[in-house]
Amino acid sequence: MSTGDPRQFYTLTTAQGPEPKIGGISYMAGAQAATDYCYRAPSPPHISVPQPQDDSFCIQLAPSFQTAGRDADENAILHTIISSYALQDLHIPMREWDYLMRRKSQSILSFLQLGPSSATRDLENLRKDGVTMLLVIRNTSSAQARLLSGDKSARALGIESCAVDVASNSELIAAFPRATKIINDHLIARYRMLAADTYGAVPMPCGKVLVFCESGNERSAAFVVAYIMAMLGLDMVKAMQYVQALRFCTAFDDGLKNLLLSYHDILVAQRSIWEDGALSLQQDQQVTSRSKRSRDEVEDKDENLEMGQVDDRARFEGRKPFAPFQ
Repeated sequence: MSTGDPRQFYTLTTAQGPEPKIGGISYMAGAQAATDYCYRAPSPPHISVPQPQDDSFCIQLAPSFQTAGRDADENAILHTIISSYALQDLHIPMREWDYLMRRKSQSILSFLQLGPSSATRDLENLRKDGVTMLLVIRNTSSAQARLLSGDKSARALGIESCAVDVASNSELIAAFPRATKIINDHLIARYRMLAADTYGAVPMPCGKVLVFCESGNERSAAFVVAYIMAMLGLDMVKAMQYVQALRFCTAFDDGLKNLLLSYHDILVAQRSIWEDGALSLQQDQQVTSRSKRSRDEVEDKDENLEMGQVDDRARFEGRKPFAPFQ
């Protein structure tokens, strides 16, 4: 029975039965619903990646990666390769983007390119750019159907081909380190091969990897951003801005952005653990070096002790026996 009071309850019939809908409090406060109420899980917050406002995009790149899992020689090689392009302020002009440019690959680093699968069919351009490896990022179903691969072009050019297969975007974080290792292993192998042929005078870049997917705008672009974060120490926003400045057609939805942000947090934690471990090891070595006496110090002290004993004997030589009682 209606009493004329606007603060009454209404019911909304759903598949599960009547659903209560309260309108009294909103009516009393003068509030108005902006959208319909939804019972699904909340969406992750939107991550804004603003476009640079100036005519050129300036960014500073420097090697920044963990040494865990590699020996000193491999780390030195990686540092040399990355330093040949980094350790400088890069001014990237914000050029006009042509729609047809999305069908070609763009150089992101001197040894790393990003592009679509159609770029792998342009053998002449691959040969001219000096590409030495094709790395495809593909869905597991595409791999099983053999719909996306760089093997044919790699065989025609006599270069390497590799693939990283993921079933869904939820597997990307686990696949990021695997792709980074594939790229670095290839660059190290190329550097050592050229060093043996040129007696140490290795030209840079020693190799070039083309990372691609169907469009070159989503998954492969996310892997390139992850590589830059891992090897050059940029945060997610700056790495994404850097890649978009060179390949404007890249598209990162909120799901990919949140995955890359989570991966960035993992990298920060790994760097913190490695730095703490290196500092602790250095402190332990300093304590050990202070606690141990050198061989020279021990020998000097032993010689001084022996000399003291000789001097002590000399004091009593020539003395007559002394008896305190007769």
